[in-house]
Amino acid sequence: MAPVPIYPNSPKDALHSMYVGKTLHEALTPAAVMDVAAVRRNCGRMLQATRQLGLGWRAHVKTHKALEITRLQVGDKVDEPVNLIVSTIAELSFLLPLLKEYRSQGRSVNVLHGLPVAPRQMGQMISIAEALGPDSISFLVDDPAQIPVASSFNKANGVKPHLHVKIDMGGRRAGVIVNTPRFTEVVDAALEAHKQGHVILRGVYSHAGHSYAGDSRVAAMKMLSAEIEAMLEAATAIVAKAAEADVSSLPKLCISAGASPTALSVQNLLENEGMAADDKTPELKQQAGLLRTLFDDVKAKGHEIEIHAGVYPTLDLQQLAAHSISSSHLSWGDIAFTLLAEVHSFYPGRGENGRAEALIGAGVLALGRETCKAYEGLALLTPWNRPGAKMPDCDVEDVRGWMVGRFSQEHGILTWREGKRGFVADDTEQDALQCGQLVRLWPNHACITSGQFGFYIVVDGDRQGKEDEIVDIWVRATGW
Repeated sequence: MAPVPIYPNSPKDALHSMYVGKTLHEALTPAAVMDVAAVRRNCGRMLQATRQLGLGWRAHVKTHKALEITRLQVGDKVDEPVNLIVSTIAELSFLLPLLKEYRSQGRSVNVLHGLPVAPRQMGQMISIAEALGPDSISFLVDDPAQIPVASSFNKANGVKPHLHVKIDMGGRRAGVIVNTPRFTEVVDAALEAHKQGHVILRGVYSHAGHSYAGDSRVAAMKMLSAEIEAMLEAATAIVAKAAEADVSSLPKLCISAGASPTALSVQNLLENEGMAADDKTPELKQQAGLLRTLFDDVKAKGHEIEIHAGVYPTLDLQQLAAHSISSSHLSWGDIAFTLLAEVHSFYPGRGENGRAEALIGAGVLALGRETCKAYEGLALLTPWNRPGAKMPDCDVEDVRGWMVGRFSQEHGILTWREGKRGFVADDTEQDALQCGQLVRLWPNHACITSGQFGFYIVVDGDRQGKEDEIVDIWVRATGW
């Protein structure tokens, strides 16, 4: 079954005419706002890090689901591959014209579906592979019953899918644990399908989603090391089993690791990462050295290392709270995605200890319901359009100011968080909100909050004096 537009996307041309050239003060609310300047910085740093460290790179698009950010994630070097991860068939269908453009430029294209392969997806995936050609599609497998499904893909269109065995190294979401009976069953079935010429067993893949619980650069690098060590053990077992099964055509295996905290942590290995001299603690230096040694060990054993991540272009409060790299490269000004909302009501003295509260027209259906370990709210107010308010100069844990402390379907209740340090030197901002005022919010989790919207209103923070002018509309893929 070929992909059909079951879920219509937002009308880019109409929205462009409606918004571009105006300012955020004229936008309808709630609205998803994207600062292209921050996205450029975040994507550029990741590409620079993987290039300098000699690591492969695979960009996840599930956070933003937009063509324009995908372009920034893969860069414009025609000699570099375009390796992506999607979470939905809708994302892949939406990206298809861009992927065909990259193919026409001579760039290799490979898209990995981020969920273990399932039979009902085959019809749509087959038609996409026919459009993109050989070596364009990768699948995750963590169940031996998935191997015949992947083999049927090749039988239907002649394109051999690349298989990556999904490794569970602690997240307990998807994957198999290395050297368990289930791992052996999956690998044996994949090797047999590879031997029969139906698939290409390409490597192993892990997503350390539990790395979000980390709170330092050292913790992020340790988690990345744990990911790679688990997959190196898996790759070693696969090579041994291939020899036993007389599979001689196995390619160099790819060890694909990452979640945004662990992927970002590779920037700690760069000499020009921007850390001050007194920031390079002995423990940080030691862990960076151990990670470099591990990279070298993987390559010496004949494998490739690939890093993957998805939230890093936009960032959010969860990423700030993970503290995976220096604040010179991961701070408040690097959060590209914010939510524009309007204050509907102000309630002097209604809150705890006589503090004020306010109501905004953005509740759970705009923000999502994701928490952040660093504080107790759903989002924090930025200083934008609030005279006297300043950017925080502290960690998320210490922020003193307005947050979305309660919520319902369409309502968000702004409550005052005492914290340790605030945006201003006194409490004048605590009484500064008023009906009709526009505010912007830093969300806890960009993936979930952005998923509530069909498009982004784009501004450019590098345009001095015109930071609020809308320069573009970026449409998101919708549906499944």
